[in-house]
Amino acid sequence: MADKHDERPEAEIFAAAVNLHNAGVDGDKDAVKKAHKMFKKICADNPGDNLAEAYLGSATALLGRDEIEPNKRFKLALDGLKILDRAVSKEPDNIEIRILRGFVCHRLPEMYFHRLATAIEDFEYVISRYARNKNILSRDFYWKLLFELGLDYKQLDRLEEAHLTWQKLLSVTRDSRYAELLKQEGFEISRETGSRPRFRGFRWR
Repeated sequence: MADKHDERPEAEIFAAAVNLHNAGVDGDKDAVKKAHKMFKKICADNPGDNLAEAYLGSATALLGRDEIEPNKRFKLALDGLKILDRAVSKEPDNIEIRILRGFVCHRLPEMYFHRLATAIEDFEYVISRYARNKNILSRDFYWKLLFELGLDYKQLDRLEEAHLTWQKLLSVTRDSRYAELLKQEGFEISRETGSRPRFRGFRWR
């Protein structure tokens, strides 16, 4: 994530909870449960800690991801979104909070939750902040944000914006992984001698 937590109260506990949360994002269901429990206690012990609240919201949504029963899954996802929305409303300029909400909204099925527009809003905000201060994110994470933002544009059929976003991505990185990922998304990419890769346009199927 974007921020360091070594200056907050109970920094080691918070950092451990964040690590569990991140392992949960990568698919560790037990880590999700532990992270949720830890952030619930952190929030109870530290009222008004908006970042902890945002992590609690994300962990709650992850519980929903792992829930088998459809109604419980849907409710947990909605509960997580409500917590995240509240955290963003209280601290809209917190980069880490915006990243957390953005990725939760990015991962939710659009046909049920209709939150891709929120993901786009959060990703665009973080990218705009990076343009002013490149110390807030790692370079690799910035590339990832550009790629994911383009995916969200594409899913909403905002193809010109997807094109421009991914064109920007290829202008700032030579990482071959992204060129390959963009080909998988239906983009034809040409590479002229001595130049960065460039789009030729969509590959219509």
